[in-house]
Amino acid sequence: MKTKLFIKFYFITCTLANFTRATSMDNAHQVSEQPLTNPLAAKPGKHIITPDWLLKLPKFSLEHPAISWLDNSNLIYSIPPTESIKKWQMEIINITTGKHKLLGDGSIPKLSPDGKWIAFSRGDEKTNQLWVMEINSTKAKQLSNIKGGLGVYPYSYDFAWSPGSKQIALKHQQMMRAPIKNPPKSVIDIIDITSGVSKQLVSLEAEVRNLSWFPNGKELLFMKQRAGFLYNNYNDYDWVQSINIDNREIKTLAEFDGLQQSLQPTISPDGKLVAFMYDADNPIFNFMPSLGLVSTNPAISKTSPIKRLTYEIKLDSPQWSPDGQQIYVLRVHGAYKQIYTIDVKTGAAKQKTNAPLNIENYSLSPNGSQLALVGQDAQATRIVRITSSTGQNVRDIITIPGVPKDIALSEIREIDWKTPDYPVRIRGLLFLPLNYESGQRYPLIIDIHGGGSGAHINLKGGLFVSTPLEWQMWTAKGYAVFVPEFRSSGSFGSIAATRDAVKEHNILGGDLKDIEAGVDTLITQGIVNEKNMAIIGHSAGAVRVNWAAVATHRYRAIISKDGWADDYIPILNWLPSKRTDTLYGGSPKDVPQNYLKNSALYHSAGVTTPILFLMNNPKLGGVDAYNTVNIFYQMLKAQKVDTQYVKYQDEGHVVQKPKNLKDLLERSIKWIDSHMKTNKN
Repeated sequence: MKTKLFIKFYFITCTLANFTRATSMDNAHQVSEQPLTNPLAAKPGKHIITPDWLLKLPKFSLEHPAISWLDNSNLIYSIPPTESIKKWQMEIINITTGKHKLLGDGSIPKLSPDGKWIAFSRGDEKTNQLWVMEINSTKAKQLSNIKGGLGVYPYSYDFAWSPGSKQIALKHQQMMRAPIKNPPKSVIDIIDITSGVSKQLVSLEAEVRNLSWFPNGKELLFMKQRAGFLYNNYNDYDWVQSINIDNREIKTLAEFDGLQQSLQPTISPDGKLVAFMYDADNPIFNFMPSLGLVSTNPAISKTSPIKRLTYEIKLDSPQWSPDGQQIYVLRVHGAYKQIYTIDVKTGAAKQKTNAPLNIENYSLSPNGSQLALVGQDAQATRIVRITSSTGQNVRDIITIPGVPKDIALSEIREIDWKTPDYPVRIRGLLFLPLNYESGQRYPLIIDIHGGGSGAHINLKGGLFVSTPLEWQMWTAKGYAVFVPEFRSSGSFGSIAATRDAVKEHNILGGDLKDIEAGVDTLITQGIVNEKNMAIIGHSAGAVRVNWAAVATHRYRAIISKDGWADDYIPILNWLPSKRTDTLYGGSPKDVPQNYLKNSALYHSAGVTTPILFLMNNPKLGGVDAYNTVNIFYQMLKAQKVDTQYVKYQDEGHVVQKPKNLKDLLERSIKWIDSHMKTNKN
């Protein structure tokens, strides 16, 4: 039966009955299994990916490429820096003639509704500002002058054109790190394009994202969030709201007692409905976002429940079709994102793409007949692709290889496997060793991605966190590389949250079961030498590998990079949180056993696997403020475990300084090579 969901969630009941409601939907809401994509073939070459070559690549960035239509024949897009081009570049391309027009440095280009202007950001994180240029020119003028720069899109800034193309709404907020006494406010300014005059519309004590204008040009739509740990509150709150440009009246269309941090509200073409992503099964946190609708009429939205359109599929990036009958979305299912459509009336889902490509952005043409998308594959090739709106007639109009033609790359397969206690097959990527020979068994490196519950594979590697070519370095050395997804990502349904996390408080245990089942599958298939395996993890991935050190002795080496080893100590010393109390069944003082259930620190007795800890400075963004990993390290040393602890005092959560990256890479290679046997069998 369908669960009735009301606009404001004051309570969450975490029982087995909830799980039954969430998974026993009628057949109208069941989505067929998504087919596996074709493998990426190996590429021959005279040279290989080396550590020195990797160190020359652009470093970690949170921003993604952007793509949109100028008209039904021309695209505008921005592409990240490459080995040869060090800054973001914007271009226009005619999809019929292939003619390019370089617009210069900049990212996030957005076309004005009248087709005459482009707004974009230019500069690095600390210097970037909002700029505009006329479509038939490359001469740009700066519109904003925000002290300290705009920061990172879309977290600290966002902007949107008015329907009349005469104004831009700009949201900006200083970057925040918890805990802070006075979190910076989110400011929305309205900027006149002709005069450049900027007027503050509103200042909000919250994070604001996903700005857009109503078709009438009189209101703005946005998502507002107050994460409790940032604002010294017990509760997390999220809202879908609008603000009137003239009288500054704010209206709430949907409100959530929980951290629904990827709502991404978007207005229907007629302005009557808002589509957004929310976790209907676990409103305390967005483990698995579903697609919902709410009326833009506050009188209706206050009394009517959210219309839930999808069940048991994790979705992202909604966009309305021009006729308002369908909503395009990205489905997150394993390593790759694919485009689907959702019928607004029935909720029926249809898959439109099935390529071995992580789609980073996409756009529907003004007449609704074509899709443009930009994405990156696991060999670091970035592709701008055109298809019909049905997903047919695929045509690549731009292909930017991640490596020169003379560099050899290994084959990559999307694979799936069964975990005994989970109803859905799990997915991941397998990078075969360079010059792979069927029938031979190879040493294996398992790279566990970061991000907590709800996060997914990002094709960026666990050491540099910037490129999938990191894995090609290992395959060139004779290793197979396994990049698994797991249940806590939400990619495989709501049960990971409703049962494993909230009911059994055993999310790490479930993830490890999925990872181990994938490894066992590779061993059974005769690809991997089970006595010659290592495991790497960054951030929450490091939390998972720390737990693996406790839970199993099957690995020859572990690299744990800027994670933590225990939840009990940090949460006991942190602000009380409804979210953590719900996930763990109470506070650390009330139910310490639930917090210690997956604590590598608490269960450290008996660890034997050699571990290299690579840690960063919490004052700059490192995640282990309570030194749980250092305590874990000291306890392992006392047990005479082969272990090292290295701390980069001048780095935040991701290592970025060249000298530190070089040191990190050299240490990691030495640690793996010294504990593994790189020969086959």
